[in-house]
Amino acid sequence: MKKSNFNIFRTMALSLLLMVGAVVAFAQTAVQGTVIDAANGEPIIGASILEIGTTNGTITDFDGNFVLNV
Repeated sequence: MKKSNFNIFRTMALSLLLMVGAVVAFAQTAVQGTVIDAANGEPIIGASILEIGTTNGTITDFDGNFVLNV
């Protein structure tokens, strides 16, 4: 009887761990883009990009490109 309960507990714990891992893996999304000057279409180097309501941010590279994980 004890071994049966342990197997059920082990199966439930493993299932929970796999579900939590799947949620964490899908929770992040990469947002990418390019910041350009509206007047002349040239990329803006070093522009700050911030996720609203957080301190999560990044800056653009030499081509005006950025990638932000949200």
